Amino acid sequence: MNLVQICPNPFPALGGPAKTYRQFHDAVGARSVGFLAPHDGAGEQAVVPLAATVRTLGGRLARYYYAPGSRLHEAEAVIASAELVFLHGLFTHPAAWAAATCRRHDVPYAVALHGILDPWALRKSRWAKQAWLRSAGHGILRDASAVVCATQREADKAAPFLRSAGPVRVISWAGELPEPARLAARRETVRHELGFVTADRVVVFLGRLHSMKRPLETLRHFAAFGAENLKLLIVGPDDDVSRHLLQAEAHRLGWGGLRVTGPVFGERKYDYLGAADAFISLSARENFNYALAEAMAAGLPPILSPGNDLGWEFAGAGFSWQMRTDDPAELRGALDEFLLLPDHELRARGAAAREWTRRQLSLARLGDQLNSLVGVRQQIVA
Repeated sequence: MNLVQICPNPFPALGGPAKTYRQFHDAVGARSVGFLAPHDGAGEQAVVPLAATVRTLGGRLARYYYAPGSRLHEAEAVIASAELVFLHGLFTHPAAWAAATCRRHDVPYAVALHGILDPWALRKSRWAKQAWLRSAGHGILRDASAVVCATQREADKAAPFLRSAGPVRVISWAGELPEPARLAARRETVRHELGFVTADRVVVFLGRLHSMKRPLETLRHFAAFGAENLKLLIVGPDDDVSRHLLQAEAHRLGWGGLRVTGPVFGERKYDYLGAADAFISLSARENFNYALAEAMAAGLPPILSPGNDLGWEFAGAGFSWQMRTDDPAELRGALDEFLLLPDHELRARGAAAREWTRRQLSLARLGDQLNSLVGVRQQIVA
């Protein structure tokens, strides 16, 4: 099949969407058209091979909003030859231009939302986004062969904006599945390096230190809990919250249970996941959360805020602590149960989390679901 994806900023620094670009390439061989702002990709290699590259003009405010026609010919040729084009996200020049180009060449397209219509995400630049939806977005969604959400929860939250859109499909992205032997081999060494003892129950936060993900609030909740053997391991690069800020806050609170590693890349993250006993995300919004999928694949049962959309896919499976509110009392109850759970039951929960990931988030399953979108428009017309 000749599938194409439109990839704004196809570099690792983009985070989750960049991982999705790579998965679409690996799962169905999607050829990629990269849209790059003037300074995108400095010192980085694209996550996918690029069949065409478009450099947009202007500064930060025009990141994806303008590219002259002379720079679009190669990209248009790639789209014109496709059986289906995937658009990643909205509110960008690539989305508007690619949708128009697909219409011009009668090529069907599917829109992967990436959480862009979540009410939390829409709070930022609210009026500009509403204007964009009125002028371009609703038309793009209406003419789409499919609108792809990574979870049912994401689809439910986006529903008010999708009443006149093309068919909505829930297709979860894939998760890596590390070898258990690799995780076990380094566990005790890494725990010793971090200053943890056998009796400690270690909970890991993995991701950017961004206020949306609430690393500072997570630290404060753990410090207030007061259990001697409860430890918090935070792994990830600085964002609008810094490693030094977290360490200073732990010192202010008089709590010695925090360890912060800073950024970790590649397979090294599994050393830290393997050293932990559970994963936590109190994020305000995660439409998929690759870190969660990676932690579950590493055999960690998760403790999750209601903003973790993926968590609701397995909330009744019995291996997670899925909170229904952001009430600290509910978190305290989850931590109480986590600390009291016997080791063998904790390991059983982790094994169940890994098995769910293996079955539901495989690359092969993603490929089958993406390939099933080809011909959807023709079936509807028929």
